Amino acid sequence: MTANSDKSKQNNKAAHRVLAGALCGASVLSLVLSLVMPPISQAIANDAQTVSTEETVMGGSSSESAGVNGATGDTENQNSDDTEGGEADTVDPSSDDDEDENAEQPADDGVNDEDAIAPVAEDADGYTLINSAKDLYDVLQVGKKAGKFRLNVDIEYASDITLTAGEVTIDLNGHKIKHSGVESGKSPNMSMFNVPAGATLTIEDLPPTQDQEYSDSGNKNGNLAKLEYENGTGTPSTLTYYVTKSTPIGTATTEALYRHEVKINGAIVGTTASSEMKLIHVYAGGTFNLKSGVLTTNKDCKVANLIYAENGSTVNMSGGYVCGATSMSKGAGIELGVNGGKGAALNLKGGVIAGNYAPNGGGVYAYGSTINMTGGTISGNGTFEDRAGYGAGICALGSSVSISGGYITNNNCQFDYKNNNAFDAHNGNGCHGGGGIAAYDGGSLEISGGYITGNYSAEAGGGVYAGYFHQPLSIFTFSGGTIANNVAKNSEGGGVRIAAPTIGKFDVSGQKAYITNNETLTTNDWGGGGIFVQGGGTWKDGNSETPVASAKLYIYSTLIKDNSAQGYGGGFAACPSGKTAITDTNGIAIFDNTDKSGENLSGGTNGKNEDQPTSVQGGEITEEFKNAGHKDLFLIRASSNSDYIAAVTGQMLGGGAANWSGTIDKTPTSIGKYEGAQAKYMIGLAASPSDADKDAATGAATLFITGNTSNVHGGGIMTNGDVIAGSTKKVNVYPKMKLKGTKALEGRALTADDAGKFRFQLLEPGESGGVPSFNNNDDGKLQLNGCSIVGDDDGATNDAEGNFVFDLGRVHSAGTNVYYLVEDPGNVADRVPGVDYDQTIYKIELTTTTEKRPVLEIDYFYYLVTNVRVTNLKNNEVKTFTPNNGSDVSIKITDGNTDKTFTNAYKPKGSWTPQVTKKVDGGEMKRFKFELYAENSNNTETPLQTKYTSAESGNSQIVTFDPVPIGPLGINDLTNGKATFTYYIRECDASGADGTKHEGYKNDTKRFKVVVTATDNGDGTLKCTPVYYEVDASGHESTSPTTDPTFTNTYSTSLPLSGMSGVTLTYLAGAAVLCAAAAWMHIRRKANAKGGERRE
Repeated sequence: MTANSDKSKQNNKAAHRVLAGALCGASVLSLVLSLVMPPISQAIANDAQTVSTEETVMGGSSSESAGVNGATGDTENQNSDDTEGGEADTVDPSSDDDEDENAEQPADDGVNDEDAIAPVAEDADGYTLINSAKDLYDVLQVGKKAGKFRLNVDIEYASDITLTAGEVTIDLNGHKIKHSGVESGKSPNMSMFNVPAGATLTIEDLPPTQDQEYSDSGNKNGNLAKLEYENGTGTPSTLTYYVTKSTPIGTATTEALYRHEVKINGAIVGTTASSEMKLIHVYAGGTFNLKSGVLTTNKDCKVANLIYAENGSTVNMSGGYVCGATSMSKGAGIELGVNGGKGAALNLKGGVIAGNYAPNGGGVYAYGSTINMTGGTISGNGTFEDRAGYGAGICALGSSVSISGGYITNNNCQFDYKNNNAFDAHNGNGCHGGGGIAAYDGGSLEISGGYITGNYSAEAGGGVYAGYFHQPLSIFTFSGGTIANNVAKNSEGGGVRIAAPTIGKFDVSGQKAYITNNETLTTNDWGGGGIFVQGGGTWKDGNSETPVASAKLYIYSTLIKDNSAQGYGGGFAACPSGKTAITDTNGIAIFDNTDKSGENLSGGTNGKNEDQPTSVQGGEITEEFKNAGHKDLFLIRASSNSDYIAAVTGQMLGGGAANWSGTIDKTPTSIGKYEGAQAKYMIGLAASPSDADKDAATGAATLFITGNTSNVHGGGIMTNGDVIAGSTKKVNVYPKMKLKGTKALEGRALTADDAGKFRFQLLEPGESGGVPSFNNNDDGKLQLNGCSIVGDDDGATNDAEGNFVFDLGRVHSAGTNVYYLVEDPGNVADRVPGVDYDQTIYKIELTTTTEKRPVLEIDYFYYLVTNVRVTNLKNNEVKTFTPNNGSDVSIKITDGNTDKTFTNAYKPKGSWTPQVTKKVDGGEMKRFKFELYAENSNNTETPLQTKYTSAESGNSQIVTFDPVPIGPLGINDLTNGKATFTYYIRECDASGADGTKHEGYKNDTKRFKVVVTATDNGDGTLKCTPVYYEVDASGHESTSPTTDPTFTNTYSTSLPLSGMSGVTLTYLAGAAVLCAAAAWMHIRRKANAKGGERRE
């Protein structure tokens, strides 16, 4: 049983192993099948589907178009046509082709059976495929279908298609619709698509063509876009356009040119020469969207417009290209709302409008419409070369134009009067222009962002032409963006031209904006590289005349620097009809501009030749003017003018001082921080602010007008009209009030090294009315006592001659103003060595009045000084002054006795250290007393110091007194910079009271006379040199000095007996002691020699 049991157990174990193996095998097989069977099943299903498809196609039951792949199919099939050689389908959409009898017909939708439309295939993206012109006609024109459609072939189409209400999207899919717009029996110039009210047409080309960008080294402005065409067909194949990109760097920008090359794939193409078709016609209430693809024309063909949008319609452009069109009318690219009403709207978010040409508005023309540009590019469009025109990129009449993004770049207003002799009389008059944009005849132009760069006008307004004479914009604002590298050739306003009577407001906040690197090349007009503001005049219409007010520019928080002019006023200039008001600190800062002192002058147009030298009739420029400052600010008018035409304040943007200098009405002038000046006919000023004030102005600026150039005047801004810088309507202008003084030194002369070492303060009393004072203690510091320092804490300092001056400036109220003038000694450690500071205090009382002198719409209140009263509070002396010119007052303050204001005393100081040697002969050093004293003229003595030796071993010791001060010595104390002083040193009599009496010691009875010579070192110190002379007890003085003044005491001891007997006894006693000692030592040695015991 046991064996069987064991065997049974073994069998059971074997069975278990077999079962486990089987289970494991089954698991592995299951895993293998799960991995292998799905692909096999899918392959079987795919084979079945393929067989079914082949059977269907071979069976001939589908239409011919059903065999054409959609957009997701093979690329080769996408580009193939049903015709031989890939030629476009030329089926006449009005002809009746036989259709496949087995084709499925659409359900009855109200159209007669004979007009029933055969359906076309729909691809996987849900687009209905268009395989022929007939498909396009049937689906959109006849069937009035809405939805999404995709071209599979190039199509030639003669007639027009009017869409139904709803949304229609056409994917060009890399193909072209070539539209002639001409069909027998119909009106010529038919549109390709008519978009009526309620309809929306969207054009796209999927996938969009690639826009390749390349850096280009060509000119950075005026580069017209161009198209290349297929050989033999005239069909456009490539678009090239240019973008001048602008990058801010600090206060400036830098521009770079980029070339863009675009292969034209999917496109709608106008193909008729001299056509006036509107390729896309959007009616009131209709909407056209361009997302991608191209609208263009064949070579040498024309259109009225590629897009024509009537009143109440909308064009949205987020991509694609509107390019290469020529119109003999206006708006070759896009024309908006021409027939009155509420106008059309263009929303430009992306895409490119390029290479279009028209007399006006080559890229876009708008009338009574709205343009909202937030992105996209308008590049390389042009007006015609043979006639005057406006707005190569955009021309907007009575329209609302908003630009907040995108690029308007390299557009070219091409007509050049110089190249058209019949128009030479108008050269330089600014009669046309607007390379980038021209907007006038009402409406608004609001620029808050984006880039207007690299545009060119052969006449005026290279970047922006804002308003037309007598046809102003209602609103013109610039609050952001960049206007850079634009050019006006023959006339004014390289960057911006503001025509009369347009009012421009340039106010940037929360961001930085730039008007930079623009240029006017005019040789005849007055200039304006960055901005030109036109003056007023008279509008003549037949026999009637209408006065026209000047254009006006309000400008805020603006830095004008690094501009240049070949004439005058590199920063800012005004011609004979211009008026200028520079107001408070949120206005402008003008500095670091350059000019060429009148190397180029205007051509005297309109009788304006005041910028000529006085040798020319009507000229006002003198040599004195040319040699003075004018590089930053220039204004000229006939000297016969009697009213004020300009006002300038000394405080600039950022709160700093411009520090103007130059000429006002042929009078040399300077303008301090709180001062101002008005001119009747001439201003020429250069600014020289401190680096700190420049930095403050730069930090406060939000608009930067930099790097602009003019071939004549006004590199940054040129105005014939009115310019108001700053927001205030009331400006207080303080007089040129200079308080002068002179610093003197008694005791020595001032030198060049003394310049700037003495400081003076002008103080204004506080509410308490306290008067400044000085401490009575040794530090003598200034105490303000509630007064405040006028200006900064540095006050004024002296020059090498001792002169100083305060530009008092802010005399800020009519009536009486009180000030105090003091010398501030500062901290003791910081003072000039050897100088005692003058503590005179002057009280200065100014009596003032005000006078209002308006310029433009600003009231300037001038404070005029009528009386000055100066009181010396030290001696109560009073002086009064009555200025001849209350706006320019200069008073010298003196002490009443001399012509000096403050006189300091130079009194050098020094010291010497007395020192003698003490010796003892025959004994040790003990405590001895020595005295330093001086003899008076009345035979009395003045004790100065006493010193003691200390008892110690040795017989010699140095006795050193404390340093003896000499000075301060005044001017009367020194002769040729020197003074002598006499002192004495003696040993005092021994005294038991002070411990200087010692037995056996005899004190030295001589003394030493010390003659000290004090020599002024010139730095407030004295070099003190002592010379010692011995004087014996009888008062006889040695004629030769000693270098080792020494006092010697003697020591001696008294004996017990007198005479020689006492000495002899002493010697004998000593000898006896010595003999006894010697005998005892002898006995001890003998005992030791015998070996006896040693006893102690």
